[in-house]
Amino acid sequence: MERLLARYTNSYLSYVILFFFYDLAFALFSALISVYLIGKGYSASQVSLLISAASLANMVTQPIIGNLTERFGMRPVNMVLFGASCFAAGLFVMAPNFAIIVIAYALMNLIMNGVNPVVERMATSSPYSYGSVRMWGSIGFAAGTQLTGLLYDHIAPVAPYVAFIFAMLLAILGFWGTNPRVPEAETANIENDGEPVSTKDLLTNKLFLYYLVLQVLFAAVTGAAYSFCAAYLTDKGLDASLASTFLAVAALIEIPLLLFSSKFMDKISNKVLLLGVFAMVVIEMVIYGLNMPLPLIIVATFIGRHPPAIINIMTNMKVVNTIVDPRQQITGLALVKTCQSFGTIISNNIGGRIADAAGYPAMFMFLLAMIAVGLVGVVFFRVPSGNDKKLFS
Repeated sequence: MERLLARYTNSYLSYVILFFFYDLAFALFSALISVYLIGKGYSASQVSLLISAASLANMVTQPIIGNLTERFGMRPVNMVLFGASCFAAGLFVMAPNFAIIVIAYALMNLIMNGVNPVVERMATSSPYSYGSVRMWGSIGFAAGTQLTGLLYDHIAPVAPYVAFIFAMLLAILGFWGTNPRVPEAETANIENDGEPVSTKDLLTNKLFLYYLVLQVLFAAVTGAAYSFCAAYLTDKGLDASLASTFLAVAALIEIPLLLFSSKFMDKISNKVLLLGVFAMVVIEMVIYGLNMPLPLIIVATFIGRHPPAIINIMTNMKVVNTIVDPRQQITGLALVKTCQSFGTIISNNIGGRIADAAGYPAMFMFLLAMIAVGLVGVVFFRVPSGNDKKLFS
């Protein structure tokens, strides 16, 4: 038994289990949340209220989780959070009214997003290449998206959230077996020979603050589009299982980008990468906003849903690594997540009301205006290329 445990510790299998089941669980609780709630009789504005409340909770707690991780280490903090997510899912399943649904979903959301910076950081710090590890998250997310539709249509609308609990228990098993080579100064509050650093240093970093604004706009648009895409597809005539199939295929498009990340992420500058992801979302919003035929909408979903999101995740790690002190990079990533949550709150709250009053195309035109502002902002963003960091090679 001891020999098996020794072989499992920091093995490729442990990372596969962690990333596959963590992202599978993420899809299970989020892929069809708008369809689930609208199916229970709630309106689009109530869906936006739930997502806004969840994002607000995430925004408040994200810096706290990042700080606790740096003080006490990744393993104890995040193992506890993984376990707490199962409790939150159980509360969501048994929720007797909308208020409890909001509380439970907010708790699930803040935990899953709270551990996300650490999980993503582990992919660049494992003994294996980033793409070979992170691709299992994309496979898990695609599998979870497809499974969500099947469980919703053929078992019960609440079944995906029960399955979430089992997926997170397996993710805990994966996390327990990992041992990434993250520098000690990033995983505990240990000062090195240089000057001590604090969160105040981040908040006076003008380049970092400019970048946070860009991420607010990007997350505002992609967050609202993610929340209402499934409902938009079902509104166009697809049933939940078929919509989830298309969304699962869209998730799989990430995999080539991850596998070949070492070929382009360390060679293309931060600014060009950001221009690319913003431009892809602009194309998606144009097609959605003009309410084009369903085949074009599906193509736009393939182009604009996951590719820009996964490239933005990788670019985010590269940008933060470029402009933030190494001892503060987990906190920096947590602050980016906080600002992304703020953007999601704004767009979901306004977007849901627009969708109720004027329909989904009008909401997507509003999102198009926001992402266009972000694209202009990227043009004037004077960020170093970051190509010397070699995070993905």
